[in-house]
Amino acid sequence: MAPHSLSPVSDLQGEVQLAREKAQVMYRQLPNVLIFTFAAAAALILYYREVQQLWVWWVVMQVITLARLASLIVWRRYWSTSTAPAHAEQAIRLFIGFSLLTGALWAVFSITFFGISNGSQRLVIAMVMATVAAGSVNVLALVPWASRLFIALLIVPLIVLFATTGDMDDLVIAGLGLVLFMGLSGFARVANESAAQLLVMARQREQRLAKAASECDALMRDKTSLESRLAEKIETLEFEIALRERYASELSRIAALDSMTGLLNRSAFERELRRQQLPVGTALQQAPLVIFVLEVLRFDVWELQGVSVSEQILVAIAQRLRDHCGEQALIARWGGAEFALALRSDNRDWPQYGATLRALLQESIETDTGPLHLDVMVGVAQFNAEERDLEALIYRASVAKHSLRQQEVGGVKVFDDALDVVIRQRQTLRRALHASLETDDLKLVFQPIEPCEAGVPRKMEALLRWNEPELGAVSPALFIPVAEESGLIVPLGRWVLREACRAAMSWPYGTVVSVNVSVQQILSGDLLQDVQDALAYSGLAAQRLEIEITESVFSRDLDLVCQVLAALRAQGISLAIDDFGTGYSSLAYLRQLPVDVIKIDRCFITDLDQGARKLLLAMVSMARGLGFRIVVEGVETAEQQNLLAAMGVDYLQGYFIARPMAASDVAAWLAR
Repeated sequence: MAPHSLSPVSDLQGEVQLAREKAQVMYRQLPNVLIFTFAAAAALILYYREVQQLWVWWVVMQVITLARLASLIVWRRYWSTSTAPAHAEQAIRLFIGFSLLTGALWAVFSITFFGISNGSQRLVIAMVMATVAAGSVNVLALVPWASRLFIALLIVPLIVLFATTGDMDDLVIAGLGLVLFMGLSGFARVANESAAQLLVMARQREQRLAKAASECDALMRDKTSLESRLAEKIETLEFEIALRERYASELSRIAALDSMTGLLNRSAFERELRRQQLPVGTALQQAPLVIFVLEVLRFDVWELQGVSVSEQILVAIAQRLRDHCGEQALIARWGGAEFALALRSDNRDWPQYGATLRALLQESIETDTGPLHLDVMVGVAQFNAEERDLEALIYRASVAKHSLRQQEVGGVKVFDDALDVVIRQRQTLRRALHASLETDDLKLVFQPIEPCEAGVPRKMEALLRWNEPELGAVSPALFIPVAEESGLIVPLGRWVLREACRAAMSWPYGTVVSVNVSVQQILSGDLLQDVQDALAYSGLAAQRLEIEITESVFSRDLDLVCQVLAALRAQGISLAIDDFGTGYSSLAYLRQLPVDVIKIDRCFITDLDQGARKLLLAMVSMARGLGFRIVVEGVETAEQQNLLAAMGVDYLQGYFIARPMAASDVAAWLAR
């Protein structure tokens, strides 16, 4: 048997399921059909109330309508859930039979009462029959022969009757009726093809989901709820197109929330704080604003125990914060295991309150692997009488928390003057970086990204280095955040793009240069023009440039980000998500971004125990299933290289492949 062939049992099950879905679509529309039929028949009986014979016709029509209503009840109560193959087919035959019988009654009405009707009454008959015929196109879309026969029963007798009167107006109406008949017949064919295609797409999607479930059974058990919601949304998009606007509105609401915990995300948290911020001279002095930034200490240790465990921890933390703070606080998840709270209140011992929060989160959390005990870092910052800068307040709380992270200890830290030294250092870096943009202190080095298969072009990632005359070598981890905060990231990124493209022009074998881009460059609106200028300046082909973005784009204006990335991709530029899995990762967002490559962060391969391998394999399988090429960073051993190649990773990057090198050494390295 061929690998993809289906057994006769599978074919039979597929046919039964298809018949049930057809019946479901038909009977879903039947209530509206019955209401319209009753209304149309009632209107005609009132219009021809002086004709006694019409009552006989009307009674017969109502009997058939009641019979169709009875068939609907039987379908909903018994046949729709029946596993017997004959029930779905019997329901379809019953639906078609009653539909054609109704069409025949409409034809009887036209033939019987046409001759005794005046011109305006004939036009009413024609209009009613045309409306009923047009409505049947969607109702009987899945059975084209029945749809055409129903249309013929309603339209053809009228065409003949109007054509035989000899009156020129009636001949015109007969001609229009003929055109309507042909048009509706064509519409019936198109409607059938569309409906059939939707059913086939639904069946294919269900088969793919079933196959994925069998291959990743352990993971899918943890994702049952998510898959259920996703399946419902897919079904809604396919069968209820009219709900697109409502669905888009719901996505906008979800974009402001963290998909895992239901808390605000960082951007929504900051927007809400700005919206609620009181101006100077109001009650703010009596009700000071205090920011708490909380983070689980060494959360990466818990992440290695599995996706479900880390999710259970984060959800438990979110619920405890909600229960403890109530509606008096704004609560957000900033990404990873980092949370933020904003409170306004008098007479509050904030260090003690931070200690209470820490103690609350240190209580045992039940997970699939048993109870876990966490430690938490809490940074605190409060508005004082002189300071009204909201961003500075958030930054100070983060600085206070970061001081605990540097010491690798849990606890509560309130921002004070001693920590202000850190801010002054960042200001010094900002001024020095601004000056270095006009000197030769900045330079690029390049680290290879090696393909796992032969015949695939290599890539070189451009890495920025800064050797300041007074400060010495400054780590990118220090000056990149400063550049983003000060707005210098835009001119700095523009310089990196130009220099990286210029350097790549001297590389052989069609080697691709990969350039990191900050989300600030995207939001500024200048990135597309900067890329075009860099390509024109260097002469580099667009296909040899790859743009890397971090997961922080998920927390920003996603619509704008998608527009800019789509425009870059349309020019042939490859797009990659850097450090995947460490920040704002979301499947709902990931499906929207027009990216080609994801780069899995080095933290996922540092300790390749059994749990870490399962997590890594799940990430690779997910990325492969979504059609992404995969790069894994931080490869430092042959064991890691062999394992990742066996998993089907496309590219490897790390010291085992090569360390970053000067631009002048790249061509020689490629030649070797």
